[in-house]
Amino acid sequence: MENSEKNKETPEIDKTILEINEQREREKEEKFVDLIIEIIVSATLREYYEKSDKIPTVQPTRTK
Repeated sequence: MENSEKNKETPEIDKTILEINEQREREKEEKFVDLIIEIIVSATLREYYEKSDKIPTVQPTRTK
């Protein structure tokens, strides 16, 4: 009798385990995408600041 109860619970447990694993995979993918975005933004900003440091500042001229 115990064996038949275990067999009934097994599909539900397997389904729950599968859902948890799928959720973890989605979270990993989201974190990976966020990391790639952060790397791209960081590199873009670094490049922008390096280029902006080379641009000479314009001195205002006084006109009367």
